[in-house]
Amino acid sequence: MSKELRSLKEYLEDARERKYALGGFCLWTYAYGRTIADVAQKLGLPMLYIIGDAEVKFFGGEKNAVAAARTIAENVDVPVILHADHFREFENIKRAIEAGFKSVMIDASAYEFNENVERTAKVVEYAHKAGVSVEGELGRIAGCEQKLSVDEAEAMQTDPDEAKRFAEQTGVDILALSIGTVHGEYRFPPKINIPRLKKISEKVSIPLVMHGGSGTPEEKVAEAVNYGITKLNLATDLVKTVGKATADVQTKEGFGYSVVNLYAKAYEDLASYAEHKMRLLAHNIL
Repeated sequence: MSKELRSLKEYLEDARERKYALGGFCLWTYAYGRTIADVAQKLGLPMLYIIGDAEVKFFGGEKNAVAAARTIAENVDVPVILHADHFREFENIKRAIEAGFKSVMIDASAYEFNENVERTAKVVEYAHKAGVSVEGELGRIAGCEQKLSVDEAEAMQTDPDEAKRFAEQTGVDILALSIGTVHGEYRFPPKINIPRLKKISEKVSIPLVMHGGSGTPEEKVAEAVNYGITKLNLATDLVKTVGKATADVQTKEGFGYSVVNLYAKAYEDLASYAEHKMRLLAHNIL
C-alpha cells in the first residue's frame, strides 16, 4: 500500500507558531523530486512539492504526479506534501483531489473581491469534505511577462482589511499574499513590502504564503518569516539551476553523453540550492 501524502495545513500552522517556513519546491520529474527530498530528510523537515497545470501536463496527468510523489514518500522518512499550485478552475481542482492531492490552491485573484470569495469558498467546501487543505490568494502577483513599474506592482498588493474579510468569509486554511514579489524573474529591483505584511499578519491568524521566491532578497525572506510567512514558492531558480548545470557540463573537454555525465552535476547543484533555501527558511528551528 502506498504511503499517504500529507495535508499542508497542519505543517504550516506549526510553522507560523514557531516562526519558520517551508520551501515549496516545483516538482516536474521523479528524479529531481527525490534529490530535494533527500535534503529534506537530512534536515528533518517536511518535503513540500508544488505543481502547476504545466507540470501536471508534463507528468501526463494528475495521477502520474501523485504516483511520483507517493513513490518518493515511500523512500524517505519525512512527511511528503504534494500541493496543486495556482489551479484556477473548480473542475481541475476536483480532478486533483480525486487523484490523491491532499492540498490544493484555488487562484481566483484575477476576479473582483466578491467573486474571488465565492469561487474560493466553493473549493473550500468541497475540499474540506475530502480532508484536503486549501490555499487561496488575495491581491495580484505580477508575472515575468508583465513589465510593471514598482508603483504599478504595489497597486496590485493585498489590502490588510480585505485579507481579514477574505479569510473569514471563505474559511480558507492558507492565504497567499501579494507584497511585492513576482512570478519568474524580476524586471525591476525587488521591493518587498514588509510593513504591509506586518499589518496583514496582525489581522489574519492563518498561515501566510509568499509566492515568487526566485530572486527575492534573502534578508527580506528571513524578515517575512518572522511576520507570518510559512511557505515560499520556488520554481524559476530550480529550472535555471538545472538548465545551467546541464549546459555547462556539455562544454567541458572530453564530455561524453550518458545519463550520469549529463545530469549528475545538475542533481548536485539542485541539492545545494535546496539545502541553502531550506536552512534560510527554517533557521529559527534548525
